[in-house]
Amino acid sequence: MRVLLDTNLWSSIGDDGAAGGFAELARSHSLEVVVAPSTLVEVFRNPKAEARQRIVHALAKGPWRRLRTEAEAESAEVVAEVRRARPGWLRRMPDTAMVATHNTFWMKKIWRAAAESSQSFHDHTMKQMPKHAHIVAVQKANKKSYLEENFKFGKLTGLTAAATPEAPESYLAGWDGGPVEPWRLHSRDVFWRELVEVKGRASLSGEDTTYADWVGAYVDLAALRSDRADFTRFWLDDVQLNALPRQWVRWAVSTLQLTKKIDGLGNPADEQHSAYLVDCDLFLTTDKRYADVLGSVRAEAPFSIAEPRLVPGDRAVHVLERLRSVL
Repeated sequence: MRVLLDTNLWSSIGDDGAAGGFAELARSHSLEVVVAPSTLVEVFRNPKAEARQRIVHALAKGPWRRLRTEAEAESAEVVAEVRRARPGWLRRMPDTAMVATHNTFWMKKIWRAAAESSQSFHDHTMKQMPKHAHIVAVQKANKKSYLEENFKFGKLTGLTAAATPEAPESYLAGWDGGPVEPWRLHSRDVFWRELVEVKGRASLSGEDTTYADWVGAYVDLAALRSDRADFTRFWLDDVQLNALPRQWVRWAVSTLQLTKKIDGLGNPADEQHSAYLVDCDLFLTTDKRYADVLGSVRAEAPFSIAEPRLVPGDRAVHVLERLRSVL
């Protein structure tokens, strides 16, 4: 069984010096421990250098299997759908050198470098925090609107989205404004922003172009952005849900987060971690709100995702005892 731990548990493993004990506990339960790059990046946010380094060391040095980044995995799903439904968007020659460079960095170099010193990664990560703050601000605004409109969340699989009267023509291009599955609209907006808007201004703004790099290694981004209406039809009409499970999960988590208290900057990281739920069988966390959200998402997901289990959060109890109680 593949198990993924939330960042809060890796923090305890680092603080308690329990990496070796956890490896033995995993072996005794026939568990394969997988670790996500998003967890490492979240650990970089810890302002306490010594504590941060203990956690990084536990993550980077144990006998765990490293997963590819969520950006690479999500982009691979999108590229596969482009290959099936829009082969005319594909590059004649994939940029395999870029893929190899990025893969080496995220699978090897960042882990080795962070195990030596994570300070520069901490500094870089903190520069990205305004983006997280913006995401949280948008969530709060959306939640306020839902409360004002007395919106009732039903089943995720039964939700639809429709255009508002003030929606601009550029937003409607390729869409008649009628009801669509909201995960499709959400994904269209995310990837138009990442592949077109962010990519177009990054040389001046310094924004991260990770998604554009991964997708652009295989897809001609100029061809993709040349017809916004066709880009919309690709997402709203042509992509298949079972081919893009990570997009559905991320949308579902961000949607159900609106039913809980929005506090701090944890929600964007939690949504990011959720992209890995298709890569494991069990997800352990001490965050009850997050576990509740994931439980609801799992109950409705039209495909298999990890089972979330809530681990007691009392830091006075050794982390191995707390983990053992739920395994």
